[in-house]
Order: sequence, then structure tokens, then C-alpha cells
Amino acid sequence: MNNQEKLDDIFKKLTVGYKKLNKDQIAFAIKEISRVRGDLADILADYAGKDGVIKKQRLSRLLRELDEVEVLIREYGTTAMDAIIRDSAVFASTGINVGLAAIGAKVVAQMERLNRDVFEYVVKRFGEDGLVLSDRVWRLSGDMRDNLSKVIRTDILKGESVSTMIANIRRVHENETWKIKRLVVTEGNTAYRTATAMNASRSEVVTALRVHRGLANRPEHRCTQLEKLDRYGMGPGLYPPTDQEIYKMHVSCTGFLTYELNEDYL
Repeated sequence: MNNQEKLDDIFKKLTVGYKKLNKDQIAFAIKEISRVRGDLADILADYAGKDGVIKKQRLSRLLRELDEVEVLIREYGTTAMDAIIRDSAVFASTGINVGLAAIGAKVVAQMERLNRDVFEYVVKRFGEDGLVLSDRVWRLSGDMRDNLSKVIRTDILKGESVSTMIANIRRVHENETWKIKRLVVTEGNTAYRTATAMNASRSEVVTALRVHRGLANRPEHRCTQLEKLDRYGMGPGLYPPTDQEIYKMHVSCTGFLTYELNEDYL
């Protein structure tokens, strides 16, 4: 087995490891954002009478309180996503350099700076939707606030108890988890690929990055197309680390990158 084959095997194991990490990150983000349920339960309890029911006359004032709830969702979501991006970058850069050292290649210095650069790129990157990460978190919090408003308004008009309202609010959060999952998969994997590419750009042993399609393996997905495309005349699926399209190929993309070594390290 030559060094290229050894490194390919290391990247394969890293990819499997990151998929496990990303699942944990999804659970972490959902748990963090779900903390707002406790805050909202306290607000509802303050508005309820002794019978556990909120009077219709208090509805407008209560709905205005949801402004605070929306802010909390944004705060919890932003804190979670920042941690996920940093952890993804560290996981990639650390694992890759351990792999490079294992084949006798020089590792990239100033890892803290590289990870900071990855974080700055991911949080400030404009997507196809014209939004940066903070905008996407705001959109998520706005959607959740709107759905919470509908449930609370309906339950108060029907005379439901606070305990019933809290159960319905829980269902709203459960219905919104797919949006949280999509955000974590998209941004976490983008951070992982960005760290892979930036690490390659600062390495002396990497000649190109190879794109591998994601788990969905669908022909309309950009990662599948890029795996087959010979854009630079280096061969199908090969790209320089400066090609930013391979950092984020599409929403919810699980495609990954590997290194092509120069001849001195093969």
C-alpha cells in the first residue's frame, strides 16, 4: 500500500467519524433550541389564572411576549451553531494532520489560526439564498415563533389549559426539528470541507482535492456532478483547494473531500 492509498484509508475513517459527530451535533442543536420550551412554559404560567386557563383578554399581550421567545431561540441557535462549526473544523484539521504525519508528510502549522479562518469563512459565507448563517438562524427563529403564535392563539380561543398548550408547543418544536437538522448538516459539513480545503492550501504535499458524492448519490445533486466533472483538466473530480464551490455543494450535502498527493510522497 503506497502513501496515497494509506491516506485515502485515513480519510475514509475520518469521514465515518465525522458522520457520527454530526449526528451528535444535530441532537445538541435540537436540545439547545428546545430549551426555549421551558422559558415559554414560565411565561404561560404567569398569564394563567388559578384554573390553569389564560383569558382571551390577555391574548394580545401574551403574543407580544413571543418577541422575547424569538430572541431566545436566536441566541440558543447561534450559540449551538457556533460550537458546531468550531468542532467540525477542529475535527477535520486535527484528523487530517494526524493522517499526514502517519505517512511521513509535514503537517500544517498554526492550527488555531486555520480553525479561526474556517469559522470566519463559514459564518460570513453567503449562500445561494443570499443569506449568511446568522440570517438563517433568524429565519428559523421567525418560523418557530410564527408557528408557536398560531398554536397559542388557537388554544387560548378554545379555552385550553396551560398543560394542553405546553403539549401542543412541544409538538411544534418536534415538527420544526427537520429545519434544525438541515441547518446543522449543511453548515457542519461545510465547515468540515472548508477545513479540509484550507488545510490542503497550506500543505506542501497536496496537489489537488478529490470530490466524493454524498450519501444520497442522486444525479441532480451538485456533489455528484462535481465528482464527474473535469473542470481543470486534472481529471474527473479533481479541484484546487481555492475552488470554493466544493466547500458547499448544495443544501444538506454530505459529500466529502480527499487529498491527491504529489509524487514525492506517493
